[in-house]
Amino acid sequence: MSEQKVISKEVEALESGEFDYDNNGWPRDFDIRIEVAEQREVLESIKG
Repeated sequence: MSEQKVISKEVEALESGEFDYDNNGWPRDFDIRIEVAEQREVLESIKG
């Protein structure tokens, strides 16, 4: 029953456009890889 509540909360969050940006539980190297990918994407968009 609690799993169903969690799933319904996730569905509600997705439908409302909410996103949990908290990545404190994730490894630091993952955060760095995301940052590098975002920087690369910005640089590529500037280059054309």
